[in-house]
Amino acid sequence: MKISTAIGKFKIIQTAQDRDELLMMGSWNDLVRSFDSSRTFLVDREKKLFGVFVCKQECLEFLSKALKQLDNQSWDQLQLDTGMETKKYLA
Repeated sequence: MKISTAIGKFKIIQTAQDRDELLMMGSWNDLVRSFDSSRTFLVDREKKLFGVFVCKQECLEFLSKALKQLDNQSWDQLQLDTGMETKKYLA
């Protein structure tokens, strides 16, 4: 899932090893604004992409905090992209 808010742009993916563990990726500045810099590591040098491992509960708290910081004018800056197409089924 890709999330873009006033506090930063993030991409969140689930790890294959642990279903409760998520990898949150973004720029260094965006990640260390919300997480300790000692937890942040380099993912892709060319894209200047960094990551931090979080559990689902910590991710939920982060998203909740991000939504609470939105005011009426910054709702336009919120973008969610799951990359999943909506499926329609006929009964």
